[in-house]
Amino acid sequence: MVNQRNFIYLVIIFTGGIISFSSCAKDPDLDLPIRSCGTPYSVEIPAGTPPMPIPDDNPMTVEGIELGRHLFYEKMLSGDSTQACAGCHLQSKAFADVNKFSIGIDGFAGTRNAMPIANLGWSEKFFWDGKANSLEELVLFPIQSEVEMHESVFRAVNKLQKSEKYPRMFFQAFCDSAITVETMSKAIAQFMRSIVSFNYRSNPVLGKDFRNSIQQQGLDVFEDETKGDCFHCHTLTTFTTTFDFANNGLNEDPSLDPGLATQTGDPNDVGKFKIPSLLNLRHTAPYMHDGRFQTIREVVDFYDTGFHVSPTVSIDISKHAKDGKPVPRLWTEQEKLALIAFLNTLEDTALINNPAWSDPNQ
Repeated sequence: MVNQRNFIYLVIIFTGGIISFSSCAKDPDLDLPIRSCGTPYSVEIPAGTPPMPIPDDNPMTVEGIELGRHLFYEKMLSGDSTQACAGCHLQSKAFADVNKFSIGIDGFAGTRNAMPIANLGWSEKFFWDGKANSLEELVLFPIQSEVEMHESVFRAVNKLQKSEKYPRMFFQAFCDSAITVETMSKAIAQFMRSIVSFNYRSNPVLGKDFRNSIQQQGLDVFEDETKGDCFHCHTLTTFTTTFDFANNGLNEDPSLDPGLATQTGDPNDVGKFKIPSLLNLRHTAPYMHDGRFQTIREVVDFYDTGFHVSPTVSIDISKHAKDGKPVPRLWTEQEKLALIAFLNTLEDTALINNPAWSDPNQ
């Protein structure tokens, strides 16, 4: 059964397709030759990393990604042309936000901390509560949200169509200068899939044998089930995430903020939120879906004695409790500091400095 949210999305895409068909100009007045659409682009990933699943109807191309980059930084997509996607996902913050809650064009604050967006190409559901099923769907939400960019996707497309540069760029990417909601979302999705972060593997600290160092001690704590016990949700192979959802015990009554359950209707999903990446953790504060923690130390202390036990809390959290209350883990103050030191090494400066993902207007 198609729920209301997905039905609206399908109507938007279908209507966009009709507009494209009826106004299609395969040989537009742009003095550009007819050719195959776009130059194929392959995502470079380290050995041992599973291939990124790319939708058959939206293959990645050099031209599509470049178009998506311009759109990601394009303020015309907002109702008053003052805010772009990049306004809440700053490259300097590893594509997260400095604010607990981002502020939209009308001065309203959201209710979720802006997630980092690197490596989303491997994910199957998006947003903290999983409300989008694809990147193509995801990118339409902030444009239409009344507390974010507050614009109709059809007005946004119309503005792009009337611009000087975008009809040409859409033709280069999709062999059609008639801009639709579908091609707009596909281009931004391509750009977001291109944002990958793996350079921590060549980090000068992690690339060495740091036995007996504080970072090695922190890694040991990360792997120790009686201490950090981090690896169940944040995989040792990538130090990112299982791309799953979990209730990590943030709220005593998770029904007050039900998370994934708002999408699935499953009572077993109450209080579950998407597990975020640990990459570039030092740049992505504040932490948690509600941005409640400002420092990594606060997060570590929370997982020691600050979590709440509820019927849907993760077993990896509840096993550190007794009689419904947290039991202090078997780690010392030095081990907590070592864990923080290790987590701070998971940094990818290439993500923050790569001009391929920067504002093309600067």
